[in-house]
Amino acid sequence: MRAICKRETLIKNIGVVQRAVSSRSTLPILNNIFLETKDGRMRAVATDLEIGIETQFEVNVLEEGTITVPAKYLLEIIRRLPSEEIEIAVEKGSQIHITSDKAHFTISGLPAEEFPALPEIKDGQKLLIAPKDLRRLIEETSFVCSKDETTRPELSGILLIVLPEKMQAVGTDGSRLALVEIEGVTGQSAKQEVLIPGRALEEVLRIMGEGDGEGMDVLVGPNLVEFHLPSKKLVTRTIQSKRCSLLARLVSHRLQLTSRETKILLKVTVPEVGSAEEELEWAQGTGDMDVSINCRYLIEGLRNIKTEHAFFGFTGKDRPIVIKPSDEKGYLYLAMPLRI
Repeated sequence: MRAICKRETLIKNIGVVQRAVSSRSTLPILNNIFLETKDGRMRAVATDLEIGIETQFEVNVLEEGTITVPAKYLLEIIRRLPSEEIEIAVEKGSQIHITSDKAHFTISGLPAEEFPALPEIKDGQKLLIAPKDLRRLIEETSFVCSKDETTRPELSGILLIVLPEKMQAVGTDGSRLALVEIEGVTGQSAKQEVLIPGRALEEVLRIMGEGDGEGMDVLVGPNLVEFHLPSKKLVTRTIQSKRCSLLARLVSHRLQLTSRETKILLKVTVPEVGSAEEELEWAQGTGDMDVSINCRYLIEGLRNIKTEHAFFGFTGKDRPIVIKPSDEKGYLYLAMPLRI
């Protein structure tokens, strides 16, 4: 294997796949990035066996071949090299030579044959979704997901519901819930539900970047989901559980909401610090409400509403508070009240 690459191209693409490198694996091969040179392109792949990322980019291939390179050294070396052109060559088994101008590094890799291939979906639904819609699905639900992937992994994921002509995404951490619905997704043939790790979807956002671009292909299988972008692919295993109950009891930053007719009183008390309260008027509607809620949950829910006014729905002290845009469909946020 031998190829000449642009420094910035290498940094960009290796940086993308490196985020899938395992940080806790006992298998040495999973600490490496797989590299392949063929037909004027380099293919880079990394996986932790739950999430896999692949990217392809143009290089000057002098000799085709494959190798795996320690991820923690590869990107650090490339960033420090002085020249815009970098040569990567493999000699004497698994010895990798990285040369740029007068700088030369040699590091030990592992045979490419030991690297696990990314799993493929053989029978799944192929969907076409606009990047801006996928971004909305992720951004407006991922913030409520639990960050604990060990104790209750089902709460660290986003439930993707594929329906005819539309798609829904649901996120919850056990005390609040966000639901987003979008239309205009093509390719659905049957209803399907998959629970996707929140970490995988956050990586999809990073790969997408800021631009909207063309439609994105999403392949949905029973145990896997693939996201295809130009020259990039992310594949993730689904979480095999959907028990998203609303039973958690979080009591930090308690905000008391008291509504009487057209006015609502907001009051928060912090022990050993003091208290604050403010009275507001409903823009429309009336009703009595007396409930406590985690202040952070309320702020995060309102932050994702883009309309000037928000709808609040309240049916009982032990029932979730409903928050949604006043004049817009497609977004629903639920937050469980705190027990007094």
